[in-house]
Amino acid sequence: MIKLGGLVTLKPITEADVFTATSKETGTTSVFKSKDARDAAIKAGTHEKRKDDKDGAVKDPTDKPKVNIFNKDKEEPKKDKDTPQKDSTGGRAGNIEVNKAVRLKTKRMGITPKNLGKDEYQRRMSQAAVEALTDSNFHSEARKLIAMLEDNPEFAKNPNLDPNKPDIMSPEYDKWRKSSVYGSEFYDSSPGTDEIGQFASQEASFDGRDAIDAIAFDLKLNGSKELALKMQSIFDEQNESSTSLKKLVPEEYKINEGTRSQVGVIDRSGKIASAYVHFDGYPSNMKPGLKKHMKNEKDVLNLIKKGGARGIYNNKPVEFYNEKPSPIKGNFKDIEKYIKSADQRGGAEYVYLYNMKDKKWYFADTYKDKDIKKLF
Repeated sequence: MIKLGGLVTLKPITEADVFTATSKETGTTSVFKSKDARDAAIKAGTHEKRKDDKDGAVKDPTDKPKVNIFNKDKEEPKKDKDTPQKDSTGGRAGNIEVNKAVRLKTKRMGITPKNLGKDEYQRRMSQAAVEALTDSNFHSEARKLIAMLEDNPEFAKNPNLDPNKPDIMSPEYDKWRKSSVYGSEFYDSSPGTDEIGQFASQEASFDGRDAIDAIAFDLKLNGSKELALKMQSIFDEQNESSTSLKKLVPEEYKINEGTRSQVGVIDRSGKIASAYVHFDGYPSNMKPGLKKHMKNEKDVLNLIKKGGARGIYNNKPVEFYNEKPSPIKGNFKDIEKYIKSADQRGGAEYVYLYNMKDKKWYFADTYKDKDIKKLF
């Protein structure tokens, strides 16, 4: 501080007056009033010296380096956004943020070679990959992946085009299903596989390629490079024959995209079959939507045969998947078991069932209900 004619002026801060250290908790730079204060914080273990702090003093953090406007660096060549970047294995690097999120998810759930053994880990990650593709509406890619894993090219074909396919509610359907690609173990689920697959799909904004790249990323880091590259290769020879769910669904549908449901029927013998509906499955939306579009068992069976829908709204046409008819099945005599299955295997927060006997709609919250109650 300097006195000039009775006035007090502040002494300009110099490099020697500014002492900084990095907070270990936040990673931010803290400025101390003295070297002793800075050193005390470092000794206490709350801070550490900055890498550029050689003598205990660094430049004022507010200082900005001078730029020579006449010394222009050569511009780096622009990267083609449409060309996926490769990683060290030769596969696509994918979306880094999605990769990290899915990797963390699998570790937290204990889906690792250390916990399960290499073979079981690979099997579950393959099931998760098929679920991620299916959840993202990449059904043809899901079949192609299974065909590669099973070494059966016939599995890549759409079984819904089979002229001998029996009615979904007939006794012959289960036998037919087991002989088709839908009978593959990779279309089944194991503990954690549906959750990982659906998580990857959501983190990738329903882009099947990014979801697969994220699962492949975890496989590579766990020593399963060959399987990872095989998964990624399903996109190498085609221009995304499926359309991602993100592109298909209007923006206004995405407000409550996490509320999923199973919609189905209870036939006159008590058998239950239901299909997956992706968006807005909460009762206040489904009640008017079902009244509008699902007036009888024929409408519901049509929904099941077409593999479910993206949403059921009273002011919009039903957007059927027109793909994999993989219903969740059960029996009214053990309704609690069906509700659990709709949650764990069907990814549903709510179930809606049309009872053929009394022609009424019933529903249940899979998180808390053990029985169904009348919807309307």
